[in-house]
Amino acid sequence: EVQRQEWEALRKSINGLVNKVSVGNIKDIVRGELFTLNLLRGKGLFARAVLRAQMASPGFTHVYAALVAVVNSRLPEVGELIANRTALMFRRAYARNDKIVLTAACKMLAHLMNQKVISE
Repeated sequence: EVQRQEWEALRKSINGLVNKVSVGNIKDIVRGELFTLNLLRGKGLFARAVLRAQMASPGFTHVYAALVAVVNSRLPEVGELIANRTALMFRRAYARNDKIVLTAACKMLAHLMNQKVISE
């Protein structure tokens, strides 16, 4: 029960920070709050939060990619997980012929490439 409560608190904290991030406050969020959380334990939660936020507002893809790049500099497995999930999302959208999701996934992959989170 305690683990579940801690997990929910971690999920809510990560979701709140990802939803709050913008061009102006990305540095403050990353320095002050994001790395105080246990991102190694919650890397799946972080990946899900970033990808959901990016799908909800593709106009902020560059901000989310920058956030992932900063986290990737300290925890490379988090960047790898997000890249893998984005590639999987791209493949599924392509198979379903879902242009909206396909475009968003392609945009995210391009920004991850620009931020040097992924290569090739």
